[in-house]
Amino acid sequence: MEIVGLILLVTLSIINCINAPKTLGLSKNNPKVKTARKLQIIFLIFAIGSFIILSIGLDDIFSSGVNDKILVIINATIIMYFGNSLPKLQIYKNICASNTWAMGDEKIWKNASKGFAYLSFFIGISMIILSFYFDANNVKTVCNLIWFALPSLYLLLYYSNKFRVTNIK
Repeated sequence: MEIVGLILLVTLSIINCINAPKTLGLSKNNPKVKTARKLQIIFLIFAIGSFIILSIGLDDIFSSGVNDKILVIINATIIMYFGNSLPKLQIYKNICASNTWAMGDEKIWKNASKGFAYLSFFIGISMIILSFYFDANNVKTVCNLIWFALPSLYLLLYYSNKFRVTNIK
């Protein structure tokens, strides 16, 4: 069943990579299209690489503790890479990966994505450090939750303040 999911993932990623200029509404030589395509290719490499690593069976090569540290380092690298690439992308209404609270507001998107980039480096580095002191699976779960929750919370608070109805007497 995993092979079917991997084939679907690779197929959809290749289609997205080919249709990136049309999806973004930009020319194919635009740097933002190149960044979007590069993100798709890196995502494919990580997806296929993780499938191959799981197929090889790292438990036979390394101990369980070393495997956990390797997975934390890979996860932290992904977080730092994608967090750094996000501010380079523009927000568009036809990109489904963006947060719905930031749709159509370029200023808040830029602020949130910059904060997301800084947060990504902090979370990636602290994930590696904390995995030596605590259970690696718990560290990955908590750090990934924080990685998604804080920018979403920022956008939610911004828009709740922006659209708050004030009673004028």
